[in-house]
Amino acid sequence: MGDKLNKNLREAGLKTGKAAFFAGIFFLPAVVGLICLFLVNFLVITSALLSVSVGILCAPIGALYLLGAIGVVSDLSPSALTAAGLFCLFFGCFLCFFTARFSPFCLRLSQRYFTALKGEKWRRIYSGRKKNKFLLLFFLLSLFTLAAAAETQYLSKKTGFESTVVRDRLVFENAKYLNISTSGLDYELRFHRGDGILVEYVNDTPMIVEQSDVNYLKLVQDDSFTLSLFARDQFGYKMTVWLPENDYREFYLDSGSGDIYISETLSDYTEIRTRSGNITVNGAVGKLSAYAKDGNISCTYNAFVNAGSFETKSGNIDIRLPDFSGIILRFRTKSGYLDSGLLGLKERFYASLDAEKPAPLSRHLYITTESGGVSVEAVNTIIQ
Repeated sequence: MGDKLNKNLREAGLKTGKAAFFAGIFFLPAVVGLICLFLVNFLVITSALLSVSVGILCAPIGALYLLGAIGVVSDLSPSALTAAGLFCLFFGCFLCFFTARFSPFCLRLSQRYFTALKGEKWRRIYSGRKKNKFLLLFFLLSLFTLAAAAETQYLSKKTGFESTVVRDRLVFENAKYLNISTSGLDYELRFHRGDGILVEYVNDTPMIVEQSDVNYLKLVQDDSFTLSLFARDQFGYKMTVWLPENDYREFYLDSGSGDIYISETLSDYTEIRTRSGNITVNGAVGKLSAYAKDGNISCTYNAFVNAGSFETKSGNIDIRLPDFSGIILRFRTKSGYLDSGLLGLKERFYASLDAEKPAPLSRHLYITTESGGVSVEAVNTIIQ
């Protein structure tokens, strides 16, 4: 009896020894595989939480949208949006139950490997035989709601539904005074050789137009509350204003968080203001004033023949002028800096400064920043 017991112990020791030997040989691949398993587990958990959150948000909103209680901007029809919300909810629940099955498997596998690596006998810590009916239930519900969303969207498209995203093109007579104000919509000013002012935009809501007379045009973004869900263009909303080449008196451009781009300033005076958006002017000629609280300002002058004023809080300012321009610079800052080979600075200057580049027609350039960096260079200068 004792000999038999010793024989069994020797055989068990031999097996565990072999297991430890092979576990040591495949140490790096096994550890990498285990790390990948736990990474997949983390991604599944994250996807489950995200999907459940989207479902909890979209399902009731889609139902209210279907009943006509609220307005929603979406490429999906009301019924398709409701079904899509339910799909996200059910699929998120399926991923949660899948995680409940997958996580113990990862733990059991890692425990078995490291036990073998130490040469110890492995003991089962999880049977894994118990089946979860909810896993199959939520998987089937996910397939059903996904099919329902696709079918209802197809039927809606067939009956003429396209999208509730606003895509419009407006035409106005030319005006000498232009005022544009948006809260978060990016927009551009470009010039064309035709007649009249053309406005093309994609947005949640229509633009509000105020035109007191033929010489004044004001475009304002509608700030009414809207919900934008599953809209293909919700991250690409934009407005382009096409202006005929003419003698303009004043442009006033304002935005909360949108970027403003101007291909050329053909007005006598242009004022641009934004809080967190960026300002880009590619061809400045007339008198220009630009303010960006947290955004950056970039301006290239075709000819520096009028005063320019630029101000930021924390954003950077980049000014490009023809090298023959005469400049009287008034630079004011708290903790910012100035780079300017055009003004003869050989190194970065960390303080307020008055400087001048003489020429027959010198113009004032006012630059103010609290903590941003400023660059004033010739048009063809390349920043290193």
